[in-house]
Amino acid sequence: MARGPALDTFVRDALMAGRSRDEIDRVLVEAGWSTRDVERALATYADIDFSPPVPRRQPYVSARDAFFYGLTFVALVVVVANLVSASFKAIEWALETRDHLRLNWNVAALVVFAPVFAILDRRVRGDDRETPMRKIFAYGALFLASLVLLVDLVAAIALAIGGGLGVEVASKAGVVALVAALVLLYYRADLSGDAGTPRRTGR
Repeated sequence: MARGPALDTFVRDALMAGRSRDEIDRVLVEAGWSTRDVERALATYADIDFSPPVPRRQPYVSARDAFFYGLTFVALVVVVANLVSASFKAIEWALETRDHLRLNWNVAALVVFAPVFAILDRRVRGDDRETPMRKIFAYGALFLASLVLLVDLVAAIALAIGGGLGVEVASKAGVVALVAALVLLYYRADLSGDAGTPRRTGR
């Protein structure tokens, strides 16, 4: 059952009537509302002894958030793409399938965008953890990293079955898997802090 104005209105009226949050939670779940919707509705109001219920500050997406997270995402993509590209060239050079190892553009891109990503990522991590843009960015990175890992695994298995998984291809597949796994673990760790943060307390 989707959360709507009726649920928010009921929660506000029940809190004004002096009902405890546990009571409100119980009757709404019995009425068919999901626990998640009930928790979100209750979290709309601060858990303090005051009437009428005091609304919490609601997170919103600002132009500033969109700018910083958008630039952080672009920097991440550039860093990852050039890191993988440089690794591919190094593998080809090491296996003597490439005559010259030229990493001019890769190194230049990493020198510029790696610090940009580090600075911006540190800045956005210091912002409000409940901002919608932070979660959209983190889950977007998780989605893309997971997708790359799965596609990389499928390609490696298909090539192995067909006998085309040589040292070079296997090494490149390993690089892609390693970089995607690092991105996945990095943003998974960032979001794991949310799981331990209590959304509400009993009253």
